[in-house]
Amino acid sequence: MSIVTNESATENTFDRDFVADYTVERDKGPMVGGDNAFKVAIFGANVSTGQGGLNFAENSIKLGNWGEVQHLAQKADRYGVDGFIPIARWQGLAGPDRPWGRQFETFTWAAGIAAVTQNIQIIATCNVQFINPVLGAKMVTTIDHISGGRMGLNVTAGYFKPEYDIFGVELPEHDVRYELADEWVEIAERLWANEEQEFDFDGQFFNLKGAQAHPKPVQSPRPMVMSAGSSPAGQEFAFKHANVLFASVATVEHSGELTPKLRQKADAAGREDLGLWAGAHIIVKDTEKEARAYADYVTESTDWESALRYREIIRNGTQSFNWDEYKQSEDYKRDESVRAFGRAALMPITGTPEMVVEELQKLQASGITGICTGLVDYDEGLDRLNEQIFPLMREAGMRA
Repeated sequence: MSIVTNESATENTFDRDFVADYTVERDKGPMVGGDNAFKVAIFGANVSTGQGGLNFAENSIKLGNWGEVQHLAQKADRYGVDGFIPIARWQGLAGPDRPWGRQFETFTWAAGIAAVTQNIQIIATCNVQFINPVLGAKMVTTIDHISGGRMGLNVTAGYFKPEYDIFGVELPEHDVRYELADEWVEIAERLWANEEQEFDFDGQFFNLKGAQAHPKPVQSPRPMVMSAGSSPAGQEFAFKHANVLFASVATVEHSGELTPKLRQKADAAGREDLGLWAGAHIIVKDTEKEARAYADYVTESTDWESALRYREIIRNGTQSFNWDEYKQSEDYKRDESVRAFGRAALMPITGTPEMVVEELQKLQASGITGICTGLVDYDEGLDRLNEQIFPLMREAGMRA
């Protein structure tokens, strides 16, 4: 067997004496700063079916091989998408051959994306109780160097008890999770900072001796952090540590009520710079009729058991319920809460390119500065973003 190599493809020109620590301004990065007034990130391309929803629709992410993810990441990078954000899952909802049944771990996923892209912001999503903060901070820094200063961290305080059982740890009370997350990020921030060579940390959750981390991140003063939280504890955590807060917005109209109040809270906490983002499930077709028909097809393709399990996880922290009792009646198919979890709990935005951009403008007017979007067919969806949505957003002054 012969091996053909392409030296030009692997050639790496470097300056041995160049130290990359703190050479990129974080606040000029795609998701925090950048030229686009309204940011767009791709959500969930690390699990089967992705954040396009818990369904069996055709052409969703299969996650059969790395090439599928690399293709989507490089396409998003070429098209000027601002960020690539994974979800952190350690088990499927209803089995490996069902939606979210296959999952790539988010730090190694991010490292792989970093190596094959040039511009896009890369995020790892981390449940802070499953990963030691020294290890987490070091992994973020390493990927920051691989990417040339494009790495970010999505901090989650956790909620899904079965995944805690996998790791053999207890699920703390809600606010205690944020106390733990606060301690975790404080440690990471000290490890990323340049003031100390090493330090001890004696906390409620972590006790460290001689903690240190070298090299330092490429981003200055530290890599970007995002978090999601609608509770008072979650919001306070974001006001203290995050650059982007992922708000829990159910619909475009709901944003008009919720986001101004959240903006007021953030500003009162001295965080006028905090970006407020929302999650959107975007379906765009050439005509409204086509878009509505496709949305109906996606709904009809819902894995209803997975959607119900996801609802129970969010509501109660567990997925234990009697599916056999539920499936005796099909009333759940008409339950909007179940349908919402079928589209991965993201707000629906459906229509022509003009209709979609009009909805995005309403979000922007309410105070939302960016969206994480799940797509059913990520490949086609990215093409439509590039060819139909982004040009209209540029015309509207939303993107450079």
